[in-house]
Formats: sequence, structure tokens, C-alpha cells
Amino acid sequence: MVDPTQHVDRFAGREMHWQLREGTGPTVVLVNGAGMSMEHWDRVVELLPGRRVLRFDRPGMGGTAFPGQLPGLDEEVASLAALVRETASADDGGVVLVAHSMGSFHAEALARRHPELVGGIVMVDGSVEELDARPGWRLGQVATGLVASVGALPVNRLMGQALRLGMSRQTHRRVAHVTTPRLSDVYRDRDSLAMGTAEFFAYYQQAWDLQLLRRTHPLPRVPVVVLTAADSTERAWPERQARWARLLRAPQHRVERSRHLMMIDRPEVVVQAVLSLDGRAEVPGQEPCSPGA
Repeated sequence: MVDPTQHVDRFAGREMHWQLREGTGPTVVLVNGAGMSMEHWDRVVELLPGRRVLRFDRPGMGGTAFPGQLPGLDEEVASLAALVRETASADDGGVVLVAHSMGSFHAEALARRHPELVGGIVMVDGSVEELDARPGWRLGQVATGLVASVGALPVNRLMGQALRLGMSRQTHRRVAHVTTPRLSDVYRDRDSLAMGTAEFFAYYQQAWDLQLLRRTHPLPRVPVVVLTAADSTERAWPERQARWARLLRAPQHRVERSRHLMMIDRPEVVVQAVLSLDGRAEVPGQEPCSPGA
């Protein structure tokens, strides 16, 4: 049976799979990390009963065709802006973006480029990069060739296994407990695997483009919460996140018993952060690690 809440439409010229659950606003917009599907947010959605929630898969994921090129920050922001305008335009004061990992690039860039659309942001162990130089153009050439080869069956299987292995190392939960039948299909699908691979290779260029955008587009005065996974494998991660939180003028909360996939390990903390922007809750755990600027 087809789920009537799920749709495939074009936004800013790009085909995207999206789902809207009706409820009260402001709309919560869930922004995936690289190579991830909107099903990874299932527990967060369940813990927001009655709230209007929009989630989506970027082009190539969730049954849409892989565009055949590495995704750029500008086109990601354009598609996200079009999606928000067409599905959540009635929200007074803007939507609440909840962005994980690489999705934080898109959330921050959307707020800087289209401040009228954004009322608040929750960064869920968002990506932080401090680059000194633009990524080399040769990497893009090599990446495009590799992505094109993902359609070959042996590579297809290998990439699916690599994605599942990577996921297992980013959560305290067993992968079998967080993999739905549709997620299994996603990571066997040629287009989804190609897009996931393309997003990983596009990562540093998007990080660089965000750094350039910060020079010309100030961040609007919207509330931002930074959630940092306490169980990161990178020793310097809390300090890097703290510097980013100061840049965003945001409190930083260290989330215990969580690895990178915080929406799976600690979905209740993500929900509390969302509600804190409405003034209806406080983020549980320690006091903010960083008071912002």
C-alpha cells in the first residue's frame, strides 16, 4: 500500500522524495547527514506527536534518480528553500531546522541565504570543518569516475556493505535494530548508493563554500542549539564543536551515551532541544558547554 503522505516532486529543478506529517507548527524540518535516508529520524518523529514534521531525501536517495554529478552547496540550499516554501510557507516566524552531520552545512547556509524561512536550528552533532584552502579540483574528477562505477554489481554490494559498517560504528545500538525494510532497500539501490558516495566526495567542497558564504551573509538572530556527541572517536571534537557554537552564538550541549547518530542513540535529547526553542522544555543533561558569543 502506498503511503499517501510520501511524495516525489521537483524542487529547484531537482527531484526529491519527501514526507509531511500534519500537526501544529512551527514545522520541524529534518535534514539528513551525508548518505542517509529520512527513515533514520523515525524515533524523533515518534517523540514529536502532534507536531508538524517535514522530512525528505535529497536527489538520488529514496527512489529518485541520481543526478549524475557531485552535489554542490548552492543547489542543495536552493532545493531546500524551494521545499520549505512550497510545503511550510504558512509558518509564521519560519521553520525549525534539525540538521545532522553534513546536513548542518545546508541548514546554516539556508539561514544565511534565506533568513525569512528559518525560525530556529538544532544542530545534531553537525559537521565542523576549518579549512585553510579550497579542496583540489582533481579530487572531483576522480570522485565523479568512482561514483559512475557504483552501478556495477560488485561495487554496488561493496558500497552497501561499507555504508552499513560505517553506520554500525556511529551508534551504540545494533544496526539490525535500526534498519527498516525500506532502509535495506535504499542501501541496495544503485541510485541511492551513487548519491551517498557522491555526497561523501562533495563534503569538503561544500564545507569550503560554506566558509566563503559566512564572509558575505551574516547569520540571522535566530535561536540555535548545538548538540555534541560525547562518545565521539575524535578527541578534539568537543573543542571544535565549541568553536562552532561560538560562531553560531549558540549554547553547546554535550550529549552523554551518544555517538554520531544521535537521532538513534538519544532521540529524546533531540526532541527536547526542539521543544526548548519553543520555550516548552530544557535540554536535559549538563549545563551548556559553551555560552556562545
